[in-house]
Amino acid sequence: MTTRYFRIDEARGLLPRLSEMLEALRRIRDEALLKKTQLDLLWQRLGQGEPVLGPLGEEQRGLDILTARLVAVAKEIEATGCILRDVDIGLVDFPFHARRGATVFLCWRLGEREVAFWHGTDEGFASRKPIATLPLDQA
Repeated sequence: MTTRYFRIDEARGLLPRLSEMLEALRRIRDEALLKKTQLDLLWQRLGQGEPVLGPLGEEQRGLDILTARLVAVAKEIEATGCILRDVDIGLVDFPFHARRGATVFLCWRLGEREVAFWHGTDEGFASRKPIATLPLDQA
């Protein structure tokens, strides 16, 4: 897959759509975790001899559906060209060509009003710097 490089305005333009997708991803993930807990409880009950094969199958089908939805939303996010770094905090990076063609990441977190930070490819969230310090080629 070829890397998509973003302009700052392109990254910012994706934020409403990314916000929706990330919120959906988190919601589906939470549902799947709950379903997995319910499934584990049913397995325990089955292990104790209770007749729960029917409900066990239903819960497993429900988990399979949620997993497929989770994968579909994650693929939709990936298809934008951005990089999903952390579902819990909604952290996304956008590849960006900086000075002399060097690649850096524009960095955004769900809840932030705009893409306002960047970091090097060998750095992470803790090393974010303001966009104003982004090394750009002079035109």
